[in-house]
Amino acid sequence: MATFQYRAYDRKGRQLKGTIAAASAKHARERLRFQELRVDSVRERKPNALRHTWTTRSRRGKHRSQLTAFTREAATLLQAGVPLLETLDSIIPDSQKGFHETLLAVRDKLENGEGLAEAMTGHPDVFDDMTVGMIRVGEHSGNLPEIFEQVAEFRERGDELKDRVLSAILYPAIILFVSVGVAVFLMAVVVPMLLQNMVELGRPLPLPTLVLKFASDLILDHGLLLLLFAFVCVCVAAIVLSSVSGRLKVNAIMLRIPILGTLVQKQALSRMSLILSTLLRSGLELVDALAIAGESTPNPLLKAALTELQEDLRNGRDLRTATDKHDIFTNAASQVFHLGQQSGQLEKMLERLGRDYDRQTALLANRLTTIAEPALIIALSVFIGFILFATILPILEAGNVLSG
Repeated sequence: MATFQYRAYDRKGRQLKGTIAAASAKHARERLRFQELRVDSVRERKPNALRHTWTTRSRRGKHRSQLTAFTREAATLLQAGVPLLETLDSIIPDSQKGFHETLLAVRDKLENGEGLAEAMTGHPDVFDDMTVGMIRVGEHSGNLPEIFEQVAEFRERGDELKDRVLSAILYPAIILFVSVGVAVFLMAVVVPMLLQNMVELGRPLPLPTLVLKFASDLILDHGLLLLLFAFVCVCVAAIVLSSVSGRLKVNAIMLRIPILGTLVQKQALSRMSLILSTLLRSGLELVDALAIAGESTPNPLLKAALTELQEDLRNGRDLRTATDKHDIFTNAASQVFHLGQQSGQLEKMLERLGRDYDRQTALLANRLTTIAEPALIIALSVFIGFILFATILPILEAGNVLSG
């Protein structure tokens, strides 16, 4: 049974978009008409083509909080003994547009005999690989309520960690943006007015004032070229980051930056450890868990390392030896893999490592904010102070000449 994307209109003329499972496009149209919808278009969707696109990732980010809320509500209802279809029927009316349509499509597939994980794979722009993989394990093992609980706990921890890091970066970013705006305004509007009278007097200007005048003239005379140059730099950065090799190089450079590199590394390892722990606890084999964790991590260095780890495991290599080859793994992470594999308690040790790195990430994020805020404020103060010094200096020199 294939998955089809459709665009249709209800009785009130409202446009609806979504997906539907059917044997053919004709069958999909018939089912939509049976729901009293006026069909505009139906086309087959290839799930694999969407799985790793930027569009898919952005849509996942859009539905991130809704998916977390869905897994929590589903876990609560399923553990209370509510059947799966009735659980979806209870959640769907309160879901938001977009996610609402996805849940309707998933419910439709369930009603037609598909499994929940199979139904979710048709929507890679909403359901990530980790969620689908764990749901599949839960269906096969018969403990779907417990699996939903584990997914909900992991997603809540992941959302909390992501929001914490974002909050730590957001305020310095706002200060930087405002600082750049203030600097451009001063150089393009205020400085020319201050220097105009000094230039008209015909006296030689001191070096700081000449530097300030040169920078101001550069912005006024070549502002468009500077904007074009900035735009080209952004485009080049986007092209580099769109390639796998480019992302690998950028992330390798970031790891060498003090504090920020450690923050990026431990955030990625924390997420990976919690994912692996959750997957192993649900009954998944380590090789399969590594594959899902690799697909779920946004860090390209860690993704490449986890892919190699799978090959090393299949070839019978020790995990400690395999992890030592990659700079993305800390010594503690390598030790956890080694001891966990030997003791058979890998999922417990990974969970402890993930929680420990989660706490360390919070501390590093606070430290980064503590350092960045005053540094940016000092930089802005020095810049404004230089402008004042460069504009007042000629006035002071002229006063000394007159008094002399």
